[in-house]
Amino acid sequence: MLLLYIDMQNIRLTYKLLSLFLLPLLFGSCATIAGVGESGPSPEAEETFPYDQYVVGKPNLDLRVEGGCYIWREGNNWHVRFARKYDTPRNAPLAGPSITGEIHVRQALVATLTRQNISGVNDVRHRQRDIKFNFQMRNDVAGSDIEGFDFAVKPTGLDYCVIFDVLVDGAKMPGIVHLGSFMHIPDKMPLKICLHSFD
Repeated sequence: MLLLYIDMQNIRLTYKLLSLFLLPLLFGSCATIAGVGESGPSPEAEETFPYDQYVVGKPNLDLRVEGGCYIWREGNNWHVRFARKYDTPRNAPLAGPSITGEIHVRQALVATLTRQNISGVNDVRHRQRDIKFNFQMRNDVAGSDIEGFDFAVKPTGLDYCVIFDVLVDGAKMPGIVHLGSFMHIPDKMPLKICLHSFD
C-alpha cells in the first residue's frame, strides 16, 4: 500500500511538472500561429528602417565623383541633386540617361519647391503632396554638371512619410541613388522614409 501511495505521488508530481512546461508551450505556439501577442515591427516599419537616419546631412564628397541622384535632408528641408559623373567626356553623344521620378508626401504638404541650376531641357513640377521630375543627363554645354531642387515639407500630423521613386531610362535602379552625408545606397525603389514631425 505504501508503494502504491509513493507511485501515486510520483504520478501527480510528474503530471504537475508536465503541465507546468507543456501547457505554456502549447498555448504559446497557438498564440503565435493565431497571431496573438506578436510585437514585432510592422511591414511599414521594416520598409523605412533605417533610411530615416541615413538621409541626414549633405554628402561629404563632390557629387560628380560617383554621379547619380543624391538625396539628403536638413530638418524638414529636403535636397535632391542629379550629378553627371566626372569621367563623362563632353564630346560624347548628347543623349545621356534620362532620370525621371516622383516624390509623394504623406501626412504632410510640399510647402515650397526651389529649382537649383536646372537647364532648359529638364523639368520639375509639384502639387500639394507630389513632385514629378524629368532630368536628361546631357553631355553638352547646355547641361550642367549638377542640377536639382529643394523642397520643404510642412507636416500635418505627428509623423510624416516621403516616398521617392527614381527611374533611369524607365527602369528602377536604386544603385544610382545616394542618401545623406555618407551617400548610403538604398536596397530598393520606391524608397519610403518616415519621420517624426519634430525631428
